[in-house]
Amino acid sequence: MTILNIEEAAQFLGKTPAALRNGYKRWGIPHFRLGGQIKFTREALQEWVENRMQFQSGSSGSNTPPATGRVKARRSVSA
Repeated sequence: MTILNIEEAAQFLGKTPAALRNGYKRWGIPHFRLGGQIKFTREALQEWVENRMQFQSGSSGSNTPPATGRVKARRSVSA
């Protein structure tokens, strides 16, 4: 098992450290804390990437995963 810090994980994923720091929870990236710092394992990141690739190549016709979290409701406008 290879443990990566935020900079190494960001490089592995092709993101900036700031983007990863701000989005890892929202994106569902597997992580853990060690000594108060965010850490990742190379193996878990590889599996996460593979799962995302399988989802995107699926037959759903959409390249985005199902929404998680809040969804804004649309307001209808009456004329």
